[in-house]
Amino acid sequence: MTDYAQEQADELEALSSIFMDDLQEVTDSIPSGWSLVGSAWRVVVGPQEEEGEEMEYPLKVEIVFAHTPTYPDEPPLLKARGLQGISDADVSMLQGVLEEAVQDNLGMAMIYTLVTTAQEWVQEKASSVAVPSHDPEAEEKRRREAEEARLAELRAHGHPVTPEAFAEWRAKFDAEQALERSKLVEGKAEDKQNRPTGKQWFRQQEEQHLEVEEPELEPDEEDGEDAREHWGSSGEEEDDLDYGDESDEDEEELLDELLASKGS
Repeated sequence: MTDYAQEQADELEALSSIFMDDLQEVTDSIPSGWSLVGSAWRVVVGPQEEEGEEMEYPLKVEIVFAHTPTYPDEPPLLKARGLQGISDADVSMLQGVLEEAVQDNLGMAMIYTLVTTAQEWVQEKASSVAVPSHDPEAEEKRRREAEEARLAELRAHGHPVTPEAFAEWRAKFDAEQALERSKLVEGKAEDKQNRPTGKQWFRQQEEQHLEVEEPELEPDEEDGEDAREHWGSSGEEEDDLDYGDESDEDEEELLDELLASKGS
């Protein structure tokens, strides 16, 4: 006759020496529906790196188990529960994997095998959904490397010119050219406004009692003061006429000639 109690005690002793502090007795949060004849136990499982070091990945589950009266000839009470970084759907999937393993191992001590199966499943899960690092320095380094790679690609192949990019450049170019033209026109207008007309220049010279070179009179024209008055009045009348830009240019040329003759 099989001594189930002794087999179960021997298995617990072996599990304690293997998992040590990772094997803990459950005193609260017993899974619902369980009818215990002894104690319930738990082992926390997480992904592992080589040489037994834990991976920096927030994924953990616990395997809760308890022996039934005729275990291992009947399945143990077994429950997978998520602790961190795992969805309920994944926990249900893991539970199904463990129940299949139970059926494959009936008649022999199987708790260690079940925990190992859970460990392998969690390891594979962690590898497939690895969480990126939240280290700011590492993130900045990756960002710089990505930007350097992008610039190297542009240097190697040039910047692609799309119709949209060309239209954007053209609009900006036209706007800059229009601004430059408006500044040029405003500058010319301001310069012309600040320069005296020919008549204004002559009057300034007379007011300052400076010698003004008068135009030569025709033989039939009057001489003396009356001629000066006639010359001045005719200049005023001509100045009142609107000759447009050509009149302004003539006055400016005359002014330049007078200034040149004075300088010589």
